[in-house]
Amino acid sequence: MRFTIHSFYSCFLCFLCWTAPNVILSQSNQTQEEITNQQVLIQQKTRIPACHQEPFFGHYKGTLNIYKSANEVGMTATMEIIFGKPITTPPTEKNLNPQLRYPFIIKYDGDIRHYQLVADAHNPNNLYIDEMNGIHIDASFFNNTLFSEFTVLNSTIYSSYKFFGDSIQFTLTSQRTQPKSQNKDTLHIVPRFNTIDGKITGYDTTEIPAVKSFPIQSYQTATLVRTPNAAPSQGRIDRLHYFPSTFVTARNVDVWLPSDYNPEKKYGVIYMHDGQNLFDGNSTWNHQEWGIDESVAAYNSSISSTKKNQTDSSNSDLSPKTEYIVVGIWNDGVNRHSNYFPQKVYESLTAKEKAAIMEAKRQNQSDVFHNPINSDDYLKFIVYELRPFINKTYSTHKDPAHTVIGGSSMGGLISMYAICEYPGVFGTAACFSTHWPGIFEMKNNPIPDAMVRYFKKNMPNRINHKILFTHGTEGLDALYGPTQKRIDQIMAKSGYEIDKYLVDGTFLPGNWKTQVDQGLGHEESTWQKQFKDNAAFLLTPPPLTKDPNEIGY
Repeated sequence: MRFTIHSFYSCFLCFLCWTAPNVILSQSNQTQEEITNQQVLIQQKTRIPACHQEPFFGHYKGTLNIYKSANEVGMTATMEIIFGKPITTPPTEKNLNPQLRYPFIIKYDGDIRHYQLVADAHNPNNLYIDEMNGIHIDASFFNNTLFSEFTVLNSTIYSSYKFFGDSIQFTLTSQRTQPKSQNKDTLHIVPRFNTIDGKITGYDTTEIPAVKSFPIQSYQTATLVRTPNAAPSQGRIDRLHYFPSTFVTARNVDVWLPSDYNPEKKYGVIYMHDGQNLFDGNSTWNHQEWGIDESVAAYNSSISSTKKNQTDSSNSDLSPKTEYIVVGIWNDGVNRHSNYFPQKVYESLTAKEKAAIMEAKRQNQSDVFHNPINSDDYLKFIVYELRPFINKTYSTHKDPAHTVIGGSSMGGLISMYAICEYPGVFGTAACFSTHWPGIFEMKNNPIPDAMVRYFKKNMPNRINHKILFTHGTEGLDALYGPTQKRIDQIMAKSGYEIDKYLVDGTFLPGNWKTQVDQGLGHEESTWQKQFKDNAAFLLTPPPLTKDPNEIGY
């Protein structure tokens, strides 16, 4: 039997090393209080076992070698494995003991699969892979290596994961097998090694049913190295690896939480695009960062220290001030421009203009668009998939007044589009270096005019929304001034006002601000300064007025 390139997915699973908890939730006649107390104790002892909080969780990347003969690689592919922290599930009628469920993800080139490795919290040697579709795959662990086997038709696929600190040696083989018994007992898998080069040459079983094995049909190996996560200087990050979506490609999402995050409190939420550039310059492509963690932590500290989780007496018409968490949504690289370009603006162009836009080039002559524009789907992903998950998982305010969306360049553009398309979800938009040209050529470019027409018709209600624009004067930012002035005129005609002082010295906070920084350019250091400058403006909520379009979840 010949296997396709994707056949090994059926038996992928991740490494597990833990200490079994000593507490077992018995099925005797316990009182509800005793059961509750024991469940709490189980949660405390099994949620993050001490022996593997850090050593093996993470994101591993490498190259998969697929052999066409014993010594010749036929093709290669990129491979990633992500190991998530465990979730403890309580006992059920089917599973009398609590279970540890370890989310893990396998990415092979563009294909992403989500699984769970499941272990009995009482007997950690009892484990299997849950493919999330009702199929379970047997697994065993010994000698710092995890093994699995999966039989399909007349062939069996074996995989192994050998762990060496911050790397994994992955091996997969498939071979034709013939059962000697119909007994359904679990197999105990033992590999056979070549004594010369140490490679796995096959597997034996030490329990019924034994199988008759034939020569190996395929052989694949990969050495995967763990990549560092962003390390914020303030607070901590929960990384949601390759968050799945029915609207757009899966992507990482970083959730920044303050160091004193308290699930008993309610937090506002800042949704930021290009999330991989927000927190740690050591992990970004240009070694720059926004420093969002420092800016938001400082704002949170000011709110907490003055106990301003209530309406300001000086601004009694405003919503209660609160602390914030940050949701950094990664771009997926190749589709960034397609995800961030306002779709309805594009659709308002003529057929000839659309065709010209889709042929646009960057300064290095690479294509701007690699796929059709789908920013409406990108916003649906945020509003209908990511946001409900965030609100369910973390303790958040769900109203628009405490929901901010922001980004830079194309991220600023999609943020402005988002507050217009979903005024019942987002109360504030932070638009840094908004890329009004849409592409990288101004000559005969119809996009700025189309932008102005769209935003003139779709500006959200000034009563319960706030909008910030910033840009510099160097590099790409030198292109933005003329269109920004036209947008500013629309803002003023729509009733938006900037901060001002009355003759008697009374301060009236505005709901719109445009900041131009002379000499600054199109880079994270600029946006870091501008976010810090405007944190109080952005994070002081607009009036708590019910929007008729508000989405409550």
